Amino acid sequence: MTSLRYAIIATDGELTHHDGALDWEAVIGVEGRARVRLDARLAVTGWVNDCGLLDPKKYPRNPVGTCLLYSLGAPLQPYAGPVVFTGWNPANIARGLTEICGLPEPVVALDSIHGDVLKALAGQTPRDFSPSWAEQMREIAAHARTAPTPGITFGTVTGR
Repeated sequence: MTSLRYAIIATDGELTHHDGALDWEAVIGVEGRARVRLDARLAVTGWVNDCGLLDPKKYPRNPVGTCLLYSLGAPLQPYAGPVVFTGWNPANIARGLTEICGLPEPVVALDSIHGDVLKALAGQTPRDFSPSWAEQMREIAAHARTAPTPGITFGTVTGR
């Protein structure tokens, strides 16, 4: 377990902040975590279950998490299960430290955009965004709920 400052968006869309030990398996799942790259200027990264889309009963789709991740620079795709946000410092690698660190305080972008996404999904237009942004969030949430589960492609290796 790692002790740090982090945030979680549950599958019901609730955003909570935490300080202390992060039990990755309890929060993300035993299948493993996958890093979701966000805009590097934020010093924040997202984490999701590596196989969450393959087990919808255990890991329901997370439309609010999907919209928030996309708004922070993540690729557009559905995400399932809880989304964890931690700090991220790739400059630590050269010093032999881990890239994962606590969330910076305050996390204005995370809290603010989360509220804006909730407003957009409720049919409103957040003050700092256009009606087209709000509509885009509603379309992304619909995509997160209904897009087909990506398949796994198996191939053979030849020439050994």
